[in-house]
Amino acid sequence: MEHRRNGGNPAKQDGYRVVELVNVLSLFTRRTMLAWLPELTEALGITGDRFMVMFELDLQPDSSLKDLARSVMVSPSAMSVMINSMVEQGLATRIPDPADRRKVVLRLSDQGRTALRTLDEELAGRYQQYLDTLEADDRQEFAAAAQNMLQVVSRMLARSVPADEKLIRESEDLK
Repeated sequence: MEHRRNGGNPAKQDGYRVVELVNVLSLFTRRTMLAWLPELTEALGITGDRFMVMFELDLQPDSSLKDLARSVMVSPSAMSVMINSMVEQGLATRIPDPADRRKVVLRLSDQGRTALRTLDEELAGRYQQYLDTLEADDRQEFAAAAQNMLQVVSRMLARSVPADEKLIRESEDLK
């Protein structure tokens, strides 16, 4: 990918940097989560897939089944089966949509939020152990970069919700 970044449009170079960052962070996340998550979720009696759904519901409460399926990248029918099971297990709830009572939205239940917080604490502990293995300079630089990225991305997300929805509609129109 290096050959595409030489010269040219600075905005396009920034775009390639974002792609590279997303790819590297995705790889890091997959490696750590694949190593740690099975043990942690098994201890709570849930699957990794259910953890991902709980994570999404925490980020985006009051999601429709269709939106949740798109976020987790599964079919609506597969999501429906998973949600039915999660409702039976007490991890999620269906409630009437506040904007349209004929529709149903999904939320984490109190039990689901508790389980997710427990997993978050366990994962934070694992990442702390991992970071403790780094050289002090690397750990400090990583922490500062992570803090900066969190601040910038949070600002971007806060400003871009309508643009994100437009991108989703446009990508659906291409299908």
